[in-house]
Amino acid sequence: MKLEEEIKQKKFKSSTHKVLLNIIFTANWLNTKFKDGFKEYGITQQQYNVLRILNGRYPMSANPNEIKEVMLDKNPDLTRLCDRMCANGLIKRKVDSDNRRKVNIMITTKGINLLKKIEPTIEKQETYFKYMSNSDKELLSELLDKFRG
Repeated sequence: MKLEEEIKQKKFKSSTHKVLLNIIFTANWLNTKFKDGFKEYGITQQQYNVLRILNGRYPMSANPNEIKEVMLDKNPDLTRLCDRMCANGLIKRKVDSDNRRKVNIMITTKGINLLKKIEPTIEKQETYFKYMSNSDKELLSELLDKFRG
């Protein structure tokens, strides 16, 4: 559906204003879809992101700075996020034996198994792009990269 129909607005100040609104609207739409998809598994998008990052490093661990550096959402309080994930048995923390101030975080078997369970939900979310060709997706990705500068 066109942005004009979605937000019931026919005129925009400029094409720049329209594209900004479209990006914001689309990002919120996609975030809602992801939130709804993860709700079933009792985790948030940020928790999924941490699991995804740690799974990519498994069997190695990562420190909180390394995780935060590559997170899609840079805003969450990673300490509290990890506290909840530890309490749910999805990750574990280990204090570095050489430097007690350094903490390493690792995904658990339970976390790996949850990612496997979530995989069909992720695949379903990929269907949001079914009306786009691979070249359309590449172009969109390039344009978003260009937009971010």
